[in-house]
Order: sequence, then C-alpha cells, then structure tokens
Amino acid sequence: MVTATLEDIKTITTIPEPGMRYLSVNVGSVDVGEVWQIARSKGFIPELVQIPFRTGTEIHALLWSGPIDETPAQIEDTLDALADRIENDAIRYASGAWTAV
Repeated sequence: MVTATLEDIKTITTIPEPGMRYLSVNVGSVDVGEVWQIARSKGFIPELVQIPFRTGTEIHALLWSGPIDETPAQIEDTLDALADRIENDAIRYASGAWTAV
C-alpha cells in the first residue's frame, strides 16, 4: 500500500509529543456533519488534519490539541457525547508521555 499525504492539510503524529494531548475523529467512518454539530455544541471548532499510519493516512476532525495540563474541562462531556452518537472506533483521544515539572 502506498501512503500519501495531502500538502494543504496539517499533519499530526499518531502519538503526541511528550506532555501533549489531542482529541480527533476519523471522518472516513462517521457522519461529518454530526461530528461538527457535537464539537461546536461543546465549544470546539474542528480542523481537518491527517494522521499517517503504517497502513495508510486517515483524515480526522481535530477537536482539540494542547498540553495535557490544559485539557479543557468539557473534554470528558465531549467524549461521552461522541461515544453516544458515533462509531467509537473513529474517536482518537491520544496523549504523549507525561513530563516532569
């Protein structure tokens, strides 16, 4: 299989940098409108990104990314809302290693 990246779409890594976290949804297996609706209702503005894997590249709606200790309080509610309404395997909530302060 050939893996290609799209030049005009931001690329994020499968595992965030140490101390970082992100929440995204694979748009290839969900209703994109529903993901956008859930995200916006929770205060997030999705951004299309690509994540290269060994088996290919996935296009995701990135709902949030940033330092672990700055994770928004509503992230758990957003995860619950997503899990209730879309395919759970499409949700990616990834964290890099914790860093020492």
